[in-house]
Amino acid sequence: MKRAIEIIRSPHAGYCFGVKRAMRLIEQGLADYGAPIYTLGDVIHNPPEVERLRSRGVRSVASAAEVPEGGVLVLRAHGVHPDLLREAERRRIRVLDATCPFVQRSQQFAGRFGEEGRRVVIIGDPEHPEVRAVAGHAGGGALIVRNPEEAAVVGPLDRAGVVIQTTFPRDEAEIVIRALRGRISDLLVNDTICEATEARREAALALARRVDIVLVIGGRNSSNTRRLLEVCAGAGVDSRLVESPEEIDPSWFDGIERIGITTGTSTPDWLIDAVLARLDAIPRETP
Repeated sequence: MKRAIEIIRSPHAGYCFGVKRAMRLIEQGLADYGAPIYTLGDVIHNPPEVERLRSRGVRSVASAAEVPEGGVLVLRAHGVHPDLLREAERRRIRVLDATCPFVQRSQQFAGRFGEEGRRVVIIGDPEHPEVRAVAGHAGGGALIVRNPEEAAVVGPLDRAGVVIQTTFPRDEAEIVIRALRGRISDLLVNDTICEATEARREAALALARRVDIVLVIGGRNSSNTRRLLEVCAGAGVDSRLVESPEEIDPSWFDGIERIGITTGTSTPDWLIDAVLARLDAIPRETP
């Protein structure tokens, strides 16, 4: 007979609000305009879902120049540089704006700081598309810092305003802000971290403390998925990033009683279900 293994799923799993909104816009775009429609870069950081969308006629492009004049372009949840919007308008490209509302808020704060004559400081990963897009809304000259060491060499400046990458860990952001306060006389900080992302991390940590192994389902190119893996591993539990069910090795579960499941914010329900089906199919015989 099978040995019972309990599977505990985090209450914060599957798409976040912003990704759900982006996927609804894509489905609506396909229904209204037909294939192909285009996205600037992969619309989400989840290769299996991007491949599914590609099979339905969603094409990823590196720039608006690759979109035919009069075509349909979906702006991904991370947002885009304002110059792209101007180019799309010039070439009569129909734009479906799937920018996450929380990212839009960061963009607005960055723009307002720039208009006030404050130097814009973005706490985040300089290679992340969200950060690059927010920097574009700052009007040029934004500083991007990701750790206290980089913050320690900023300025000194008289006036600056801070926005934070929505998926950046709050505890790390607070350390960077303390370092910035020592370099900037008049510093305004807008906490633009997504509370849902923070809740997901906290739930993942609580889950890791209850189980023998955690499977973090998501794309390896997703920064928030990799961060969840770090959080769970930091709790001292065996933690595995799973991008597809085929990656699962039955030997991971020898002697295991409880498996935890959590996911990145770009992980679709169908992929979670596929992982659960794979787990259920693994033989688990009693000794």
